[in-house]
Amino acid sequence: MDLSKMSIEEKTQYWFNNPWTLAHHPFKVIDNVYFVGTNWVSVFLLNTEEGLVLIDCAMQETLYLLIDSIRALGFNPHDIKKLLLTHGHFDHCGAARAIQEMSGCEIWIGEAEEFFFTERRDLIVYEDRVPEFEITNFYDYDAKIDLGDIHIQPVHCPGHTPGTTSLFFDVKHMGKTLTCGIHGGLGVGVLTKKQLEKSGQPLSRREEYLESIVKVMDKKVDVVLPSHPSHCVDHDFLKIGDEDDGTGKGFINREAWHNMLISKKLEIEQMIQDDI
Repeated sequence: MDLSKMSIEEKTQYWFNNPWTLAHHPFKVIDNVYFVGTNWVSVFLLNTEEGLVLIDCAMQETLYLLIDSIRALGFNPHDIKKLLLTHGHFDHCGAARAIQEMSGCEIWIGEAEEFFFTERRDLIVYEDRVPEFEITNFYDYDAKIDLGDIHIQPVHCPGHTPGTTSLFFDVKHMGKTLTCGIHGGLGVGVLTKKQLEKSGQPLSRREEYLESIVKVMDKKVDVVLPSHPSHCVDHDFLKIGDEDDGTGKGFINREAWHNMLISKKLEIEQMIQDDI
């Protein structure tokens, strides 16, 4: 099957029916930060003093891959205390209901995203594949999420969706303090004029997206945690995970965050210029 010749809609339908093709083995990024996602969508597991924390959970169809990955690293998915969602699209929150039922975890999301799960479930995209779940907490962008040894700073980055949230936190790794960053929603596919008109959203969403990129572009980030592995432009995130010797040195790149966002900035500027 040559996926390179498929549209994203065709690929998604293929993945729904063949979720095992998205499998990727889990790996440690740096101390207490683990990749447990698929080769399409990232999911990160944090081992904190306050328990396990999951950042996104990917699709409902790949739930079993996520559970297998968590267990393969020696953790129990029943011990997840918090699920932090970057935004409300199906590929990032599809497995939320199952994770919550399994662990009793809190589910956090940006408050501006709440209407996705009430009056506009169509904005989730493939909403019929996302069982309803309880949102227990909204991010307070003026406060950090206290996890004992890790404190996560959420930053509102609207554009990709109204409530897209980026997350930044420091981690102790081999005697050094490293700043990790995940941008909550990069990608212009949902921001074309056709898509925005179809969903009844304002064209200004594209300007919001650009402004949000600029807002966080110059943050000092040592380790990029891409919401999709393919977003990294300086390195092959999954390949580094395959080859890492346990030191995490391949992930420590102080230029990668800025370069990733520069590429996304140019992408949306070109779309606005071409009026696509």
